[in-house]
Amino acid sequence: MLKGQDIVVLAALMDESRLDESYADLGNRACLSVSETHAAVRRLQESSLINLNKRVLKGNAKEFLTHGLRYVFPLKSAGKLAKGLPTSYAAPVARGEFAVTGLSPVWCTYDGDAYGHAFEPLYSSAPKAAANDSKIYDCLAIFDMLRGGRLRERKFAENKLSEILG
Repeated sequence: MLKGQDIVVLAALMDESRLDESYADLGNRACLSVSETHAAVRRLQESSLINLNKRVLKGNAKEFLTHGLRYVFPLKSAGKLAKGLPTSYAAPVARGEFAVTGLSPVWCTYDGDAYGHAFEPLYSSAPKAAANDSKIYDCLAIFDMLRGGRLRERKFAENKLSEILG
């Protein structure tokens, strides 16, 4: 069974410029311990989302992320307004694509620069990983559009995911 941190690791593995990094380096980028990272990689392999060399199986990943992510990890509101890091359609990856009026969707972080409706990230380390790595941030924001966006946002996210996965 996949866990939220597995999807954060998958986002980190989608950066093809870092294909041969160690579990420690991968864990640092995903803001997870080495043991959590190793377990996440094992679950991703068992789910056929990556191969034994930690390479993303692009067709499988795209199918799961596009059609299954929203059912396994639905986007949930934290039920409050908070300062944080913009996500979904308000994130930099979607800048200029959607009119952001009013309060933006955010992941709660003390060092965030936006104020808006708080949403629960896939895993507690996701906002920190996103703040430290723009490629992980882009992927996680795209995943949030797939998890809970409206039709137009999901279509945009599908197209961006196709660009990333090639």
